[in-house]
Amino acid sequence: MRDNHKGMPEIIDAFEEDDHYFAVLGVGIDDVFKKFQFGVSRDGYLALKRVLQLRPLDMMPGLKYRYFYSGSWGSDKYKMSVRIELDQDSTKNEIEIPKDLHANLLWFDRLKSFDEALYLEYGA
Repeated sequence: MRDNHKGMPEIIDAFEEDDHYFAVLGVGIDDVFKKFQFGVSRDGYLALKRVLQLRPLDMMPGLKYRYFYSGSWGSDKYKMSVRIELDQDSTKNEIEIPKDLHANLLWFDRLKSFDEALYLEYGA
């Protein structure tokens, strides 16, 4: 496991709006950090909501957890590895995800320039 989250897309939010589902990721390239919003399937939304509810290090309410995509794989069923951080502590969990979410997260993980994703920029 990496000793930090550098280079990993951060899973920031998943939400529903007008019967459509969206995810918000943070991506850092060359010390510049931008947030992106993109559509996901209902199953992808539910998978991300499960990730954002994980509390493996401490269950006390109000703690600020951070979640980072650290890879996904599969052919029939897909799994994603998530780095979960609370202050200086971290751990990894695996969660089952749909193929479309796997493809989207992989694309953001391999992003070399923000130019390809500017149309998805969140809060711009």
